[in-house]
Amino acid sequence: MPTEQELCFGPYRVTPEHDQVWRGEQEVRLTPKALAVLRVLVLRAGHVVTKEEFFQAVWPDTVVSDDALTTCILELRQAFRDKAKHPRFIETVHRRGYRFLAAVTTQPVPGSQFQVHSSPFPALRAATSWGRRYGGRLRAIRKT
Repeated sequence: MPTEQELCFGPYRVTPEHDQVWRGEQEVRLTPKALAVLRVLVLRAGHVVTKEEFFQAVWPDTVVSDDALTTCILELRQAFRDKAKHPRFIETVHRRGYRFLAAVTTQPVPGSQFQVHSSPFPALRAATSWGRRYGGRLRAIRKT
């Protein structure tokens, strides 16, 4: 059985199994929709994610305005102390969408039985339950 993995970027850690974000020992509180937007961004780190892709992944059966996504992006930027004009984590790609800029690595959750080495983003989908839980939906989105 694989060990539980954390996703790490900058000073932040995401524990996908528990849908928690940490900065050191302090939990970063996010609304469920902002956390869902973060999932999409992290799983597609380095790639532009369009508004349509966000809407299909985060609000699949609901019609929402662009303001819903904008509010989630603003919440994430505030939580990560990020600036739109000089982003470290979330870049606005004008008229296209958003891109997660930070390198994302994995590491075992503290106290885990197995030793797993950090790996760059391309291995995340196979290495994390988050990727398995949400990867199918994201693969379907990319085909459109």
